[in-house]
Amino acid sequence: MCRTPVRRDAGAMPVIEVTDLRKSYGGRPVVDGVSFAVEEGEIFGVLGPNGAGKTTTVECVEGLRVPDAGRVRVTGLDPVADHRRVAEVLGAQLQQSELQPKLTVREALELYAAFYPKPADWRPLAERLDLVPMLDTRFAKLSGGQKQRLFIALALVGDPRVVVLDELTTGLDPR
Repeated sequence: MCRTPVRRDAGAMPVIEVTDLRKSYGGRPVVDGVSFAVEEGEIFGVLGPNGAGKTTTVECVEGLRVPDAGRVRVTGLDPVADHRRVAEVLGAQLQQSELQPKLTVREALELYAAFYPKPADWRPLAERLDLVPMLDTRFAKLSGGQKQRLFIALALVGDPRVVVLDELTTGLDPR
């Protein structure tokens, strides 16, 4: 795990807190006793070889998988029990994602923005992620890197307090 240094406020609650997380598939432990905390404003990375349980850990944080044991909290909320409330504060870019092939970039951004009570304006996101030239391009026609940039924008369009990006650099151009 790697992290950027953060100045801690006394009594500040971590935005993500994982304690002794355990998850097995078919009796085989994939995540075995993982613990960490992420403070507000901190950039935190999980590194490890293929099959180390990174994505499973992220999916438990997102509430997509139920841990076998341990405790996960996102802004103090249980991602499984409080899934709706967590969805309001957590933006996620998944390792594997798809959209309807005929959906345009603009339609995807507008659709995802409509899911949130106070979304971010998607236009500056589209500019920053170099999506403006392809706003009317269908998802099926996008390159892998363009799709990845779109998924990052979709993770941010809800103006989340916490953002989780799984396999962020896959398919992205170095610029």
